[in-house]
Amino acid sequence: MPAPEHASHAKKHAGPGRYLLVWALLLVFTALTVGLGRIHLAGGWSLVVAMAIAVVKSSLVVLFFMHLWDHGGANRLVLATTVVFVALLMGLVLLDNATRFPLANPPTDATLPLMPPGPDATPGVPGKAAAH
Repeated sequence: MPAPEHASHAKKHAGPGRYLLVWALLLVFTALTVGLGRIHLAGGWSLVVAMAIAVVKSSLVVLFFMHLWDHGGANRLVLATTVVFVALLMGLVLLDNATRFPLANPPTDATLPLMPPGPDATPGVPGKAAAH
C-alpha cells in the first residue's frame, strides 16, 4: 500500500489522454495560424488574430506541458509577473514608436522611393556637391 504522500503525488499527474488532447489542440491552432496567414484581414486585424492564437497556444503549453495547471503557488506568481513585464516592455516599445517624428513613421498608404537620394539631396555637406 503506498504511503499517503505518494498517493497525493500520483493524483497530481494526468494520464496521456490529456496530453494528447492538448497536442491535438496545438495542431488545430497551428493549422488555423497557417490558414489565417494566407487571408488578408482589413484594418490590421491579422495581427490581432495572430497574437490571440499565439496567446492561446502558449497558454496551453505553459498550463499543461509545464504543469502549471496541476501546481500552483510561486510558479503561478512567477508566470504572472513575467506576463506583466513582457506586456509592459511591449507597450513601452509601441509607445516609443508612436511618439517618433513623422519621417520614422511614414503613412501606410505612402510608397517610399526605390532609389536612394542622389548627391544633390544633401546640399550643405562638403564633398557632396550637385553634379550639373
